[in-house]
Amino acid sequence: MNITRQTPSPLRLLASETGWQTRLYLRDRAATFFTFAFPPLVLLFWSRQSGPDVLSATALVAALALAMAAYAGLAMGIASAREVGLLKRLRSTPLPMVVHIAARVAACALLGTLALALTLGLGAFGLGLPLGLANFAGLLPGLVLGFAVLGSWGLVVGSLVRTASAASYLVNATLFPLFLLPVAAQRGMLPEWAAALASLLPIQHLGLLIQAALKGDGIGLYPLLVLLGWAVLGAVIAARRLSRPL
Repeated sequence: MNITRQTPSPLRLLASETGWQTRLYLRDRAATFFTFAFPPLVLLFWSRQSGPDVLSATALVAALALAMAAYAGLAMGIASAREVGLLKRLRSTPLPMVVHIAARVAACALLGTLALALTLGLGAFGLGLPLGLANFAGLLPGLVLGFAVLGSWGLVVGSLVRTASAASYLVNATLFPLFLLPVAAQRGMLPEWAAALASLLPIQHLGLLIQAALKGDGIGLYPLLVLLGWAVLGAVIAARRLSRPL
């Protein structure tokens, strides 16, 4: 008697793999700490400084929280998979590579959204920032584009290096300047050329979109266009890199 097994649908494979990637992420204590605990600690420290703007501080740190999952999480995950040869072995399994990558992206999107919400919740309940449901509804465009930027460039970084340690160095060398330059520019601590450079960075514009949504000021077109440009460039490079054997 012949027994034929039906191949699960791509959506079912994606859902199963996304759950697995989420559990793997949460088992990594360092990744969990830097995604869920580090941004709130940064916000608490920043709020203790002299004369901080709680709204802008919360918005920038919320952008950092999303970056920890989208940029750092995907970069480290892809590099770790390359280091142990997982991506090569995956090609001989029924799980398509595109589903595996999409599941990693979906897991980091879920965790990054939770980390961002946790940071905003701290701003609301711990620092007295007024938030409402209407504010959260206005976050969606910035959140989607912000994740597209950070996630695509996280995939690029993960595809460029072959070990998790190398990915860690590259992430640290790029992520924290991306966050610290807008902070310094906000405080007027940069020369003109550095302030102009900071004005082109994606985290600053993601922070501006989050800030505008929290204030109920509507969506700014220029920050959206800047993020869209970074997202398209990152997606093109990531697609080219991931289409090759890793």
